Amino acid sequence: MTNRIYIVLIISAVLTCTASAQATTNMTDPTKTTYGQRNQNAPKELDVFSFLIGTWEGKGKTKLDDGTVAEYTVTWIGRYILDGTAIADECHGPAPDGSPYLGINLRQYDRNRQTWVVEYLNVSGSFLRKLVDHRLGSVTVRGRSVTVASESPGMSYREHYDVEDGGNWVFRADSSTDGGKSWNEVQAEIRFQRVK
Repeated sequence: MTNRIYIVLIISAVLTCTASAQATTNMTDPTKTTYGQRNQNAPKELDVFSFLIGTWEGKGKTKLDDGTVAEYTVTWIGRYILDGTAIADECHGPAPDGSPYLGINLRQYDRNRQTWVVEYLNVSGSFLRKLVDHRLGSVTVRGRSVTVASESPGMSYREHYDVEDGGNWVFRADSSTDGGKSWNEVQAEIRFQRVK
């Protein structure tokens, strides 16, 4: 394994193990923060995903292969990490089959290559997927909407983050299995409201 994968695994273990402990910790210790702090020297591009910082509750819908729609609730928690130069955001909730689900995105802007690095750790499925780096994928910003596009063998994927205001945003996901010729649009949609 590369050092980067070890770092991702350590970060995910720390985030997972401390999430419930932080909820009950007395936050009078100034060295401890629930959501971290943005480093003043972090690239300005990091602001693209700063709306994720905090705790969010959402109601989601996913189209299943058999044509039915699964509905569920989701908790999404965003934090500044790596000395405030990156964002880790985690999604907790049931999978469409009802089993527990945890996924963590790691988002950092690489100033040297002038590109995003976005990786997704599916804790429940035990895999790490590189979504965006200098060779693949993209992050596109249009007004208050951010789209993360990625490719993997046999699958094209788009995540849309539509920020309505400081207390609400919507996540939508599209997929394609034919190289983007046709899309299963809004395969998943989750509407979030800020809790903290």
